[in-house]
Amino acid sequence: MKLNVIVIDDSALQLVLASKLIQKNPNLNLVGAYADPFLGLNAVNTEHIDVVLLDVEMPEIDGFSLQKLFKKSVQVIINSTRATFELQAYTNGAIDFIQKPLTSAKMESSVARIKALKDVLETKNNYVQTIAS
Repeated sequence: MKLNVIVIDDSALQLVLASKLIQKNPNLNLVGAYADPFLGLNAVNTEHIDVVLLDVEMPEIDGFSLQKLFKKSVQVIINSTRATFELQAYTNGAIDFIQKPLTSAKMESSVARIKALKDVLETKNNYVQTIAS
């Protein structure tokens, strides 16, 4: 099953790069790419999204503040030029931090982490259902 992904980044170049890498990955389905963070927020809150590739430094709102407005549970990958945001990314609940430039190897590593987490959660849920039966 493919993971539904959106990209939120104010850089048109980063949106194109991320979109191409996501479209090439057989485990991912690109649902949307948003330069306007509030349009991305709307997509997170209204559509079936599994993963958000999220920039931090944007003019209207920073990525960490935007993440706090997500009403649905999604996996967040912070994608920033500044390595100094890595600790804050994990503190805010991101599943991964990727320092720009984004590459297919970095994306694949994040996807593997997300898939491993999903497998653990599914195993746990199956175990709990078995015990409850």
